[in-house]
Amino acid sequence: MEGGANAVAEAPAAGVPVVASHIPGNVGMLGQNYPGYYPVGDENALALLLERAQADTAFYESLKEWCTARRPLTLPEHERNALGDLIE
Repeated sequence: MEGGANAVAEAPAAGVPVVASHIPGNVGMLGQNYPGYYPVGDENALALLLERAQADTAFYESLKEWCTARRPLTLPEHERNALGDLIE
């Protein structure tokens, strides 16, 4: 489990598609409507999602586009400004 959040956080930074469990931390990073979620603890759903990402080019591209669109949120300037806003 260690490092999972890092991988999910780094995926949008690199514009790399990711599949993730539907937990609050992942939803906070990827957005409520991200199409690459599977239910927590549901290995069958995870397997199906991975198979779909491999076989369905349009689905894979939708994950990639979503992560690329989230990329600006991971830039150091954005994080610095958000932290400053939070402190204020």
